[in-house]
Amino acid sequence: MNTVFYPIHLILTRRNNQYFLIYLILFLITPVFAEFRLPDEIHELASSAIENIYINDLKKAEEEAKEIIKKFPESPAGYFFYAVILDFWMIHYQSNEKENEFYRYCDLAIEKSEKILQKNPSDEWAIFFMGGADGYKGTYEARYERWITAFRYGWKGVSVLLELQEKDTKITDIYYGIGSYNYWRSAMMKTLWFMPSINDKRQEGIRMLYEAQKKGVYTKITASVALIDILINEKQYAQALQISQQRLSEYPDALIFKWGQARSLFGQNRFDKALEVYKTILNKVESDPQNNHYNAAICHLEMAKIYQKLADHEKAILECNRMKYYNFDSDVEKRLDKYFNEAKSIARDAMQAQIKQKKE
Repeated sequence: MNTVFYPIHLILTRRNNQYFLIYLILFLITPVFAEFRLPDEIHELASSAIENIYINDLKKAEEEAKEIIKKFPESPAGYFFYAVILDFWMIHYQSNEKENEFYRYCDLAIEKSEKILQKNPSDEWAIFFMGGADGYKGTYEARYERWITAFRYGWKGVSVLLELQEKDTKITDIYYGIGSYNYWRSAMMKTLWFMPSINDKRQEGIRMLYEAQKKGVYTKITASVALIDILINEKQYAQALQISQQRLSEYPDALIFKWGQARSLFGQNRFDKALEVYKTILNKVESDPQNNHYNAAICHLEMAKIYQKLADHEKAILECNRMKYYNFDSDVEKRLDKYFNEAKSIARDAMQAQIKQKKE
């Protein structure tokens, strides 16, 4: 970060010019960043697509990514951003319906990057998209707890981004991929028995994600999503809530930040507030025509946990039972299996508590 300094005599000699003085003072105190971005037309379409993701206009976001592909078919950018949008769609609906298409566009982004690098090995954006595409594959695999492939893709992607970091690249979006990898690899070392041991890089990962949130051109908002999950995992609920609410002030309909808000409030034992947010999410997902009931089931489970904390055993049992009211397809039902088991445990504990209360 570079701050611009001006000699004091420039201000003193122009006292009669009020606007000039204000202009100079603003520059004295304002950090100036040189934003390194893609060519203008790609940048505008990509930035608009990202914005449309978080205002829930995924159709428009897809159209803009496809427009990049149409106008710049040899650039990896359009394929990469289209893969990002597909990944977000699958997160939003908790579905793997677009998995094959997602992998195809990740591979196309890598293929286009490799062609560019054969002619120009120093093209930093081509390197970035190649590493980023593998990184997104890794995060997708991790969502389904396929840890070996998750970290194989993750390491492949982050290795490429680390090469950019060593070159002192101006692409600030590398902080998102490197930061996410550093944190989760360290945080999950007990689970990832097959990985060689490393130093704990959780705090370094968090620091880099804050850098991406501050300086990233295309990963600024995504870094917020990552930070919320990580800060909740670290039990830093106040910080996670702050980011969630800041982003909700910008994107009030973004359910991904509503989830973060609800989980943070629960972590702070603000159960009534958390319950309100979960009810809002439930209403949203149940009114969505593409709802596959996964998110609805999770809402009922989280509300059951809240009622359990509030010692409202009857409502805790009711929410657990409501998870069974939906007709799930086989894939969704399989993914919810551990949550159904958790609901059974909550309902059993609640019934035992009710029996104990009656005896007393």
